[in-house]
Amino acid sequence: MVLDHFDLPTTYVDTPEKLQEALPLWHAAGVLSVDIECSLTGMHHCLLALLQVATHDQAWLVDPLALGGLMRPALQAMAQVPWIVHDFSGDGIVFKRLYDVVPDSIFDTMLLSRALGYPQPGLKTMAKLKLGLDIPKEEQDSNWMLRPLRDAQISYASRDAALLLPLLRILADEADAKRDHPEIGPRLAALPKDMRHLLKRVRAYVPPKHDPVVDKVRHLGELAVDRAKKLTALRWAWGNEGDVGAVMELGNRWLMARLEHPPATREALERTIPNPRFRRKRLDALWAVFEEGAHETVENGDTADEIIWESGERR
Repeated sequence: MVLDHFDLPTTYVDTPEKLQEALPLWHAAGVLSVDIECSLTGMHHCLLALLQVATHDQAWLVDPLALGGLMRPALQAMAQVPWIVHDFSGDGIVFKRLYDVVPDSIFDTMLLSRALGYPQPGLKTMAKLKLGLDIPKEEQDSNWMLRPLRDAQISYASRDAALLLPLLRILADEADAKRDHPEIGPRLAALPKDMRHLLKRVRAYVPPKHDPVVDKVRHLGELAVDRAKKLTALRWAWGNEGDVGAVMELGNRWLMARLEHPPATREALERTIPNPRFRRKRLDALWAVFEEGAHETVENGDTADEIIWESGERR
């Protein structure tokens, strides 16, 4: 198959009128491929930046930032139609947390791939193996919160949803051929139960009360806990605004180093932030977190900083 087989006609849905036109088409399709793009703050904290929906012959990119309160009723209507998804364990939590919506039925092509014996069945890997398609994943971690979306983002997002149905057809044929395999057969037979269990876990999801960093510094006292809550709140808020630097610069290791060895001065804090753009934009707000109680701490984190930055690991 060549690349353009997966480039379906695509409609960008960013008004109530366009959404109203799409809903009956989705319902009539009988099955929908569904994918999402989110802000880069993880499933427990992110915002939904884009919803991708595809049938056999058309794709839609739905803009939650433009549609606002219309998203929940739209998803409730979509939830009545079976969804084809790939790795719903994370995406499902996003739907549940943000909209309290979980589809009635899913078929997860990642679970099917795993049952067939593929050890690393990510979408990029399976698209290459089964469809001969190289997905340019450079856009995966791009800033999906900015508008307008770039042409490359639109093409990437549309194709991710569009390829799920042809991928499922190929995997289903392989499953039919291997149902009598002594190891694969039992795994395939267990798939319906596995998918029901996945939906059950998603429906039971309860958002965490706070970031895990907060628990990790409880032994340091109330001031450290308070700072941890403020810092993680800033990280998620800035990340959900589309500031990728907040996610990259304020990794867990950076947070832990600052909380264990708080900077005594604004200048000391400044030296721990290598990204000049992020430093200029966010230093004042970050220092406000440490300024209270700064006289109670001694700057002794230089050694820890050197270890962190020389290792190249920020999380």
